[in-house]
Amino acid sequence: MFAENIAIGRYIEKKSIMHSLDPRAKLIGLFFLAGFAFTINSFYDVALMSFYTLVLMILSRVGLRMYGKSIKSMWMLILFAFVVQLFNYEGNVIYQLWFIKITDTGLSNAAIITFRLFFAIMLSSVLTLTTSPTLLANAMEDVLIWFRVKRSFAHELSMVMTIAIRFIPVMASEAERIFKAQMSRGANFDSRKISGRLKGLVAIIVPLLVSALRRADDLSVAMEARCYNGWEGRTRYKEFNWRFRDTIFFISFIFLGISMILI
Repeated sequence: MFAENIAIGRYIEKKSIMHSLDPRAKLIGLFFLAGFAFTINSFYDVALMSFYTLVLMILSRVGLRMYGKSIKSMWMLILFAFVVQLFNYEGNVIYQLWFIKITDTGLSNAAIITFRLFFAIMLSSVLTLTTSPTLLANAMEDVLIWFRVKRSFAHELSMVMTIAIRFIPVMASEAERIFKAQMSRGANFDSRKISGRLKGLVAIIVPLLVSALRRADDLSVAMEARCYNGWEGRTRYKEFNWRFRDTIFFISFIFLGISMILI
């Protein structure tokens, strides 16, 4: 149940244009494009970003169902942002119930903030679903070095962030296993009382934290057993090669960003 609804952090191996792009081009392009998504302030920008994001999703050949899982796992955050922006008392009132007012300005702002989060989640999913954790870590390290970040810090930061992203689906699978184990022991997660729901939540969170600490300890032992000593003396099995298709992708990203800012 938990693992099936988590798509962020997963890598699906396919033969597609998005998979074959240089990870550095994808990382820079999609990162800044997600940043541009938070500058959306009109429905023209929404239409432009929708078209571009849909093209990237189709080129990845991962399947729209997997991207739908990304939204499904983040729906509470999107709903919360929508509700917060909805109750804006500026503008013309279109619906009122007692002290609750919904205005046209509030509805427009709520829709725009929802689209901003939607595009940020989709673009992040495109990156993680089409790039393996190892390549993503190496790409992040190279990009940080390009921006004059100390190499040792760039390596450690990229490794930590990549491990954190990779652990999202792993911990989701672990939560599902714990949930089934607690159900077999007679735990009641369908209680309508708040106290019952809290007890069920604690029955999952506590073992999950213990499992996370155990996995972190196992990972550190495995890295020490393989003589991991940071970035010093490390080489790569696969070197990156920036090609013409990566330049085309980057130009398309720049063109889209400029169009959103100027138009």
